[in-house]
Amino acid sequence: MISETVVHAATAAVYVVATVGCLRYLRRADEAHQQYLRLATLPIVVGAVSSALLALGVGFAVVNGYELTLPAILSDSVAYPVLWVVTAMLADVDDRLLAFAAVVPFVQVLAFWASPVYGGLVALASVAVVVGSHVLLAVVFRGRIWAASSSVAEERRLLHWKARNLLLFLIGMLIAFAFLSVAGAFDDFGTLVIDQYISVLIRIGFVGFLFANVDALGTVTDAATTAAVGRDTTAADDD
Repeated sequence: MISETVVHAATAAVYVVATVGCLRYLRRADEAHQQYLRLATLPIVVGAVSSALLALGVGFAVVNGYELTLPAILSDSVAYPVLWVVTAMLADVDDRLLAFAAVVPFVQVLAFWASPVYGGLVALASVAVVVGSHVLLAVVFRGRIWAASSSVAEERRLLHWKARNLLLFLIGMLIAFAFLSVAGAFDDFGTLVIDQYISVLIRIGFVGFLFANVDALGTVTDAATTAAVGRDTTAADDD
């Protein structure tokens, strides 16, 4: 039977290949797109390091009889806030909404990892935070952040809309899988493999989607420049 070490090593290899591909693409990408692409690549880089450490047997800790994988916790704590922040950036939101997009997923990750460690009310509260955070992200991204995206070019707004829906679906799938695994729907090895698959799918799928639609990122700058020129021209005519 395939060991956990082999699974983590294979996951690390996938992340490394994806990282090399992203870095090669970044060298050819327009400078105006660099901040988005670099941020989106970060979860893959951290995922590669995390999986490599786990393959080497580094970072395991037992708390309350439950084995925690500290590198995976660190990876999730970086990955999901970054992915949500990139999605919010596509809508050109203000700093407060960017902070919201970072803090809520971070708290969600901590609650996600805390839920199986503690029993009773703490576990129930953690589950409520995980589900409630996902609902809150959906509400705010479909509400205030979607409204803010009306100021950007249509192609970029569509990119934000697709990125938001992609994250809501994939992370919702991860939460559903977590509940099923806790209920005993999978054995330990099956849980590990599916968890790694979903984690890779979210990180690499998102960055692949963003890289494939990178041309839409430049439209908001062009639109903003055009609008600014139009305002200046109007002001000059008024004078």
